[in-house]
Amino acid sequence: MTGQGAAIAPNIFDGFADTRLLLPLVLGNLLSQNLWDFSARIQAKMVAEDTSAHGDEDPLKFVRAIQKQLDRHFKHLHPSQVADIYGELSLADERLRLGNRIVDQALETIEASFLQRINDGSVPRDALEPLMARIKLGYFPAFFYGNIDIVLANKTLLGQKSSAPKGVTSCLDEVAIFASLAMTMPGGSVANVISLSSAAHYTAFGWLPNGEAWWLYGKNKLYSRQDWSDLVTQQFNGDAQQAFDFYLKDIERVVCVTGTFDLTSGQTSISQEHLAEILAQLDHFFGVRLTQMTDGISKPRNTEHASPFAPILRALLGSQSLEWTREYLLTQQDSRLLEVLYSFRSLELQDLSPYLNVARQQPLCKVLGRSLTTRQEAIDLVKSIEGCASIFKDRNRIAMPDETLRLKTGTDRDKALLLHTLIEHVCSLTSVSERVVTLLTDEDSFVCIESFCFSLKTLSPVTRPITGIVAQLSDGA
Repeated sequence: MTGQGAAIAPNIFDGFADTRLLLPLVLGNLLSQNLWDFSARIQAKMVAEDTSAHGDEDPLKFVRAIQKQLDRHFKHLHPSQVADIYGELSLADERLRLGNRIVDQALETIEASFLQRINDGSVPRDALEPLMARIKLGYFPAFFYGNIDIVLANKTLLGQKSSAPKGVTSCLDEVAIFASLAMTMPGGSVANVISLSSAAHYTAFGWLPNGEAWWLYGKNKLYSRQDWSDLVTQQFNGDAQQAFDFYLKDIERVVCVTGTFDLTSGQTSISQEHLAEILAQLDHFFGVRLTQMTDGISKPRNTEHASPFAPILRALLGSQSLEWTREYLLTQQDSRLLEVLYSFRSLELQDLSPYLNVARQQPLCKVLGRSLTTRQEAIDLVKSIEGCASIFKDRNRIAMPDETLRLKTGTDRDKALLLHTLIEHVCSLTSVSERVVTLLTDEDSFVCIESFCFSLKTLSPVTRPITGIVAQLSDGA
């Protein structure tokens, strides 16, 4: 998915195709009350644990506090767990959608990473070989990335009733949440957060205004420069390159507020000055000029325009209130912010067609839709979803069909999008050419085909409304 809808529900191949998707996800998190609740908890803990009475103050105290929140409250799923819980992506569908080159390049990196983990003993062979066998059959675990509210809602998929964990994450989710929380810390706490990533893994690297750096390899692995130096000495006989290769040998991208530096092609939207600063920080932290960086900068440089999100991210660094942040992001007449609002799943947008375009590609809904033969079967499936609550606790935000199916709940608007998409799938298989239209009003949602109209509030056929319509979902929307 490209264009304005790219950040609505990107999967692992979307993330590889356009690593800039990380930036609207970070900004979308800043619109969430849940994100700010975590921020308040972290800052309150910092006040309660005033280190001034305990000797030298840890310069990375805020960074460590964020990492501890991620480690304590979120569960990172193994790829096999992702397949069990979220299902699988069809590689044939992904190739058709994104092109063979993107999907095959991503798979090459991922499979190489799997083999490395098996060979170095960090992951048992029997944990990854079944996944590699499924890849050969044309399927891949359905890694989807979303805002923090989706991460928290997906907790119920674990089938656990305890309060921990509070959410289910992937590595990209963790980097986005970490970066968002870092932006809410008091001014001067964080200077820069960047991502060092490959198709197989996303990590966060950053530094303070005084230059003190850290590397968040995963939610339970945060390294200061001294931590890293000790690790290299104790486990890799002082070989910093070998140590880095053990963790992220296949690094392909550096992503920062101004955009991406692609190490495999030399293509960059990062200014020469900022890229030099990043390289200097990496050299100092890792204790060596990484061969991956040397190879990347040796390629002919193809410079693009800086990310349009750069000035927005800089303006919000150190912001201290949800109200101020929402005021900044929601009231400006700035087309650059549309992608942020789509990632937040806002229905308060003029063009809702990107939601429908993404909904059509949802794998679980597509599989179910292809198994149905009549419109009534689609209606019965939607009627069987008893939950009526929004996963966002907000009727003015929209869940994707697979989320409504998995979490077994949704507002009339969520269920309307699901029903609309299912009926389209049924029509495509039965060669029926009918235009499906979804109408949203303040009180109800309606899915209509020619003379037929179905209410998602009453779950019954009704007369098609002609007044009170606040939004419409269709190819002509």
